[in-house]
Amino acid sequence: MIKSKSDLLSNEFKVAAQVYECNEKGENIWFSKLVTLLGTHMSAATVMKSLRMLSDWSVIRAEYGPTDKGRAGRLLFIAGESKSTIKEVYENFWNEKSTI
Repeated sequence: MIKSKSDLLSNEFKVAAQVYECNEKGENIWFSKLVTLLGTHMSAATVMKSLRMLSDWSVIRAEYGPTDKGRAGRLLFIAGESKSTIKEVYENFWNEKSTI
């Protein structure tokens, strides 16, 4: 049963939308934090598979930088050319809290 618009998204779009949200808020996002944020939506294995696909499609890029605890981590970002598409997905599906 579909409870919200976000249920209509593929796992890849859910991952991309969550990365976009963190990027827009100025928060660093890395794999383990992403798994924690998406824990109610998918498993860690599904997040990893989605990240690989998004990276292959050049939607997500990664670079090393500090995590919240000051350790080095692979930080995730939406690639420039994909940003407008992921922004639309985020605004129309992921950020929506209304029921269909």
